[in-house]
Amino acid sequence: MSQVIWYVHPYAGGPGIGRYCRPFELGKAWQRAGARPLVITASFHHLLDEPGAHPAHVDVEGVPYAFLSVPSYRTNRLGRVVNMALFAAQIWRQATRLALRYGQPDLVIGSSPHPYAFLGTHAIARRFGARSVFEVRDLWPLSLTELAGVSPAHPMVRFTAWLERYAYRHADTVVSLLPCSRAYMTEHGLDPARWRYIPNGVENLVLTAHESTQPCVRTVRRWRDEGRTTVVYAGAMGPPNYVHSLVDAIDVLRQRGDRRLSAVIVGRGDESATIARQVDELGLGDRVALFEQIPKREIPALLAESDIGYISLRPEPLFRFGVSPNKLFDYMMAGLPVLFAIQAGNDPVSDAQCGYSVSPGDKVAIADALEKLASLPARARQEMGERGRTYVREHHGYERLAADYLQTIAMPGRVASR
Repeated sequence: MSQVIWYVHPYAGGPGIGRYCRPFELGKAWQRAGARPLVITASFHHLLDEPGAHPAHVDVEGVPYAFLSVPSYRTNRLGRVVNMALFAAQIWRQATRLALRYGQPDLVIGSSPHPYAFLGTHAIARRFGARSVFEVRDLWPLSLTELAGVSPAHPMVRFTAWLERYAYRHADTVVSLLPCSRAYMTEHGLDPARWRYIPNGVENLVLTAHESTQPCVRTVRRWRDEGRTTVVYAGAMGPPNYVHSLVDAIDVLRQRGDRRLSAVIVGRGDESATIARQVDELGLGDRVALFEQIPKREIPALLAESDIGYISLRPEPLFRFGVSPNKLFDYMMAGLPVLFAIQAGNDPVSDAQCGYSVSPGDKVAIADALEKLASLPARARQEMGERGRTYVREHHGYERLAADYLQTIAMPGRVASR
C-alpha cells in the first residue's frame, strides 16, 4: 500500500499558488515514487500570488493542496502572530476530515519557516501513529534574537525557545536545510542519530529555458549583442540580500575604465527604491538595469541569456550553521558560473568548483572576481558552469530529496503512537 505523506508548510507555494515551490516539487517526486502526498498550508500568507483566492481543496498539477482557514494580516505584528497560532490549531481541528478525504498519514512533516505549526503536526502524527518530522528552514529563536534584534527576555522568544527544545526532543526525525546545524541542535536536546540534512532542491523541468519577451531578458540580449558580459541577480531585494554591494562593485569597475561588465537586477523588496537611487546617484544607468520581479517560469530564459550569477547575503552570525539559497541552485542548474559573496558555514560554489567566493560587502573583491570571470575564455566559463550543474543535479535534485524523506519512514527508533 502506498505511503501517505502530509507536508505541512504555512507558506507553501507552487504553480499558480506562490513562489516557494519545495512543497509542490517534493509532492510530484513522491508521486513518481508511488507515495500519496498532501500539501497543507494556510488560506492566507504573504507569499501567495493571490491571497485568499483559493478554495479549501485544490489540485495543483496533480498534487492535492488543502488550505486551512486563517485570518489575514498586513504586518509582522499581532495579526501575523494570530495567523500563526490559528494555523497550528486548524491542523488539529481539520485532521480527521483531511484523513477521511486523503487517507491517514504515514509521515507528517511540519516545515518551519516558523516553528509554531509543529505543535499541530506532532499532535496529529501521534493521533494517527505516523512518523513525526520537524523540518527546520531557519533556526528559532536565533532568527529573532540575532537577525531581528529581539531581546532574549521577550515572551515570544522564551516560548519559541521552549518549542524548539520540545521539537528536538519529541520529533521522530529532525530534517535540517542547514548543513552545519547538528551540533547546535544536539546542544538543545536532539539525539544526533535523529538528525538528517535534506537541503533545498532544484527541478530540471522548472529551469527549462524558453523564448521570453520580458524586458529584462530583452535587455540582456541587447547587451550580449553589444559584446557585454552580464552578471545577473534574481531574487529578493531586502536588507539581508546585500544587493547594493553588486552596484558598488560595478561602480569600481567603471572607475577602472571597464566597459564590458554590466549587471541586471531582477526582484522586489524593501531595498528596491534605495538601490534604484544608488544606481542613479552613481550614474550607472548605462550598465546597471533594475526590473521588478518576474514569474518563476521566466527565470530560466533570463539565466540562459546571462553570463554570471551573483548571490550575496549580509554577514550574520546565524549563517555559521550554513545556507541553502534557492537562487544559487537555479544559477547552477542553468550552467552559470557563480560569484558567491556569502560568509557561511558552507560554500557550495567552492565545493562544486563552479565560480569564485568572496567576502560579502567587499566591493573591491567583488569587482576583482567579476573582472576575473569576465576575462576567462568562454570555454572555461562553460566548463565552470557545467561543474555547477553536475553538482546540483547530484546533491539537490528533487528525486533524491524525496527519496531521502521516504527513508525516514523506515528509520529505527520511536514513532509517534496512536
